[in-house]
Amino acid sequence: MITATAMVEAYNHMNYDAVAIGRQDLGAGLEALQALAQNASFPFLSANLADHGGALLFQPVAYIERAGMRIALIGLTGNANLPESCSTAVKILPWHDVLSSIMATVSANSDLVILLSNLSASENSEIAKQFADVHLIFQSGASKQNMRPQLINNTLITQAGHDGKYQGQISITWSTAQKWQQEERPFLTMQKEYDRLGWLISRVRKKGGPQVVYKDNKTGLESYQKKISRYQQLEQELKMMSQEDIKGAPPPATYSNHFHPLPPSVPDDATIITLLQEARQKANKVRRQTTETSRLRQQYMGSNSCRRCHEALYQAWSHTPHASSYQTLEKQDQNNNLSCVYCHVTALEEDTAYLAASLPETLRAVGCEVCHGPGKDHAAAPQQNPPKTRPNSQLCTSCHSPERDDNFNFEIDKKKVH
Repeated sequence: MITATAMVEAYNHMNYDAVAIGRQDLGAGLEALQALAQNASFPFLSANLADHGGALLFQPVAYIERAGMRIALIGLTGNANLPESCSTAVKILPWHDVLSSIMATVSANSDLVILLSNLSASENSEIAKQFADVHLIFQSGASKQNMRPQLINNTLITQAGHDGKYQGQISITWSTAQKWQQEERPFLTMQKEYDRLGWLISRVRKKGGPQVVYKDNKTGLESYQKKISRYQQLEQELKMMSQEDIKGAPPPATYSNHFHPLPPSVPDDATIITLLQEARQKANKVRRQTTETSRLRQQYMGSNSCRRCHEALYQAWSHTPHASSYQTLEKQDQNNNLSCVYCHVTALEEDTAYLAASLPETLRAVGCEVCHGPGKDHAAAPQQNPPKTRPNSQLCTSCHSPERDDNFNFEIDKKKVH
């Protein structure tokens, strides 16, 4: 809750227009999420998160105005793996049961409809097929990679990659037609065919005309005559289309899309940094009060305990990046990042990463016990209790995964451990 509160305060500072509720937002329970919503200067949206009586728990739609346009923002919550703490308090209504009635109202009161969706990619595609007046879908969690806009029916679907590594920016030139320009408009397709046929006809004429070019080729002459007929037909159709454009038929809408990488070199906002630092300090104070690390302390002893019998190995290990892995995070102010810290300490997994702040100093490194297992029993009776595990590629790649370390090679890098 400390972290989530800081995030909401950051969104307030960044002038968010709306947030669609996803499953992770319910991690602390419904009441906690409702409390967060009270502190937000923007609406939390969900058109399908309801109590067990079917009543919606949050605002389904938000309306904003930009560049003289009325824009509707709709939120949908996915139903995959909701936290157990919420199973008795909420239910997820099927999107096809709620979207029809919402769109009937929204379409009449807006110029552009944007759906913020936590549904799966296949469900978003189905929405696009069924609702041509949903003009844009920003989806979350369907992929970890940037997804360039895909046009399905009259709906653009896109998303930025995970972990805030990119910011997506889509610039729209909207139209009263409320239709996206297809990859090939009928006019452009016909114009291309007309130009191609015109070139062929001109070429035949320059060579003396069809009677000369196809003098002894009856089939070729018949084909040429069909081309003449098609050319004349296209000429009439294109002329009619041009006249319709002159009458004021609205052009289709267009867009451009860019993904901006956000590497560490991008300067941080001072207000946001202060918010995060204060939140981390509060969270650390709470974590240090936990007693959950007692089990870890009983089983794990730290690499210093291994040193008594394995001095040479200890000395070699102490000069590797593993020995200073936690300090690496501290220098980057990421030692409270739960997505990172469990790979930089001993005794923790992803689901226990929140305990990192209360670990003793002896376990704040990728030590011997990460590869060989808890050392208490082995230290007490080495012969009777040999190390339970040995490093293998699966163990190493749980942290040295391609997205974190694309240069990792198990056979080569295992020799660098000590």
